[in-house]
Amino acid sequence: MKVYPKIPRYDHPVVPSSFFERDDLTLLEKFDGSAFRFTLYDERYTGAYPEPVVDAADGDGSLVFGTRQTIRGSHCDSLETIDGALHRAVRCLRAGIDRDALRAAHDEFNGPLIVYAENLVYSTLDYGYGDTPLPVLVGFDVLPYAEIETMTPPGNPYEETFEGFLDREAAWDLFERIALSAPPELSFVPATVLGRPPRGFDPDTYTVPHSSLADAVRAEGVVIRSDEAGRRVKCVRERFEELNREQFGTPPSAAESGAEYVVATYCTAARIREQVRSIVVEEGREFGLHLNDDLYPRVVEDIWAEHWPELMQLDVSFTPADVYPLVAKRCITELRTMQTNAELNDADPTTLWRHLE
Repeated sequence: MKVYPKIPRYDHPVVPSSFFERDDLTLLEKFDGSAFRFTLYDERYTGAYPEPVVDAADGDGSLVFGTRQTIRGSHCDSLETIDGALHRAVRCLRAGIDRDALRAAHDEFNGPLIVYAENLVYSTLDYGYGDTPLPVLVGFDVLPYAEIETMTPPGNPYEETFEGFLDREAAWDLFERIALSAPPELSFVPATVLGRPPRGFDPDTYTVPHSSLADAVRAEGVVIRSDEAGRRVKCVRERFEELNREQFGTPPSAAESGAEYVVATYCTAARIREQVRSIVVEEGREFGLHLNDDLYPRVVEDIWAEHWPELMQLDVSFTPADVYPLVAKRCITELRTMQTNAELNDADPTTLWRHLE
């Protein structure tokens, strides 16, 4: 059975020091957004596509798109049927991608291609969303369908490689060819190439530069790429990880108190959004940051109601009163994120990530 591969992760649990000494390393800016991919449905190669792509396509020439693990639809679909967090990306597919150029590339590579990109929605870094027109999709890799089998080594379906992907020059050439001239807010661009380390790369001493998207914002990190080794390694600056914790909360493994552990484990973004939708959709209240006064107590109550037996069996002790301010902080942060991305995608905030969870 043909599969439509998920987006390979760029971080590896163990990276041998010899990797950073390779002669073919290239440094790319690591952008902070959401994983995205698309492919052109070309009837000349119908047999090359897995069933989910064929089902999602709206005829020859459809751009079928997805997130990290799942096909989400076609650029021909009505935005009303598409998750709000993807509206801007779909508009980019419609106005910023040259489908004829992508179809021509299919002939060069003996079949269709999957284009991997970062969907620039607000996550942790604020590149100036709302103030400066920014590109929508940032391309960073291309995989021919003919090479799908190579990216998962035989016998280990959980290990991912980049074997079979187009080399850096070929991928960037494709990005330039398929990118239509479009306003920034509808544009597709290739990831910024920062250069090649002259004598190897030392992740412990490297200083992450400012982002190519905003002079005042330091980039999330860099991706160290080796085509010969078939690897991509993500190097994230420490301050970004701190910002990420501030934005999304402390992970359970890093919790320093029982209350932090409870919030990290049970106060998920999905739980918060569910309560926001209930307040706005079912009760008819206007969306806004003011909702937090009622929102965070409801989120705490929802945690108690669903997980009380588990909470009573935890190996860590906590004071229930200490949970409330931590949940309030997470809720106001999530409300701000929803507000920013709703404006960015010109979408109803209650539709954001609704179908992605």
